[in-house]
Amino acid sequence: MFPTALYSLQAIRMQGLLVLTSESGFNVYAFWAIAALLIIGSYFLGSVNFAIYLSKAAYRKDIRDFGSKNAGTTNMMRTFGTKAAILVLLGDIMKSVICVTVSLLLCGIDVAYLAGIACILGHCYPIYYKFKGGKGIATVTGMIIAAEPIVFLICLVIFVTIVATTKMISAASVMTGLFFPLLLDMIHRGTGGISMIMAICAVFLALFILFKHRENISRILKGEESKFSFKKSVKTEAEKKASEDKSSENGSEND
Repeated sequence: MFPTALYSLQAIRMQGLLVLTSESGFNVYAFWAIAALLIIGSYFLGSVNFAIYLSKAAYRKDIRDFGSKNAGTTNMMRTFGTKAAILVLLGDIMKSVICVTVSLLLCGIDVAYLAGIACILGHCYPIYYKFKGGKGIATVTGMIIAAEPIVFLICLVIFVTIVATTKMISAASVMTGLFFPLLLDMIHRGTGGISMIMAICAVFLALFILFKHRENISRILKGEESKFSFKKSVKTEAEKKASEDKSSENGSEND
């Protein structure tokens, strides 16, 4: 068992327990070998897509056949409803939290950021599903929760404010993603700043979110982006499709 009580949380965060508990001298090669395993493992865990799994296991349908075709929380909400969306959201957040937290404790913040990026890439380009996954917002959220809880709280306020104002999850995701590198720099400026790896990862995340939402941005500019709603009175996509299929089977009497 690691003697965690002997080290400050800041020391563990910056260096990781593998470095702090090294009795025979720090071995950089062994460190990065373990770090590489954590990063690769994070990609494979990130590739587990809860939206695809849940839609097939619980509804006998593939979420990628409905709505925006995106295997993520928002499309699950529109297609199968609130309960399904919440389960997917929690699953996608937790897999990233696990990857980042384990990497942070063992190898420090830089490796944790790299593991978080790997988990996000696994979610967006999963090896189990022919590299076709979601847009990664929930997984990004899990990474920020585990690595930067204070920044997460600020991002959450920004996200909720934009959703409440625009009713568009995509707009809130893009704007919050753009704020993330700036907030990260501001929060850590008084504590020595951020490392080069953290800065690169933060900028990469902002650009990656922009890239994954490029079609949404185009629809927003055209005024065609769908608005988000929690109203239960609105039929889900699955219910609409089932209704259409039933009508087709009964003939065209309603035409």
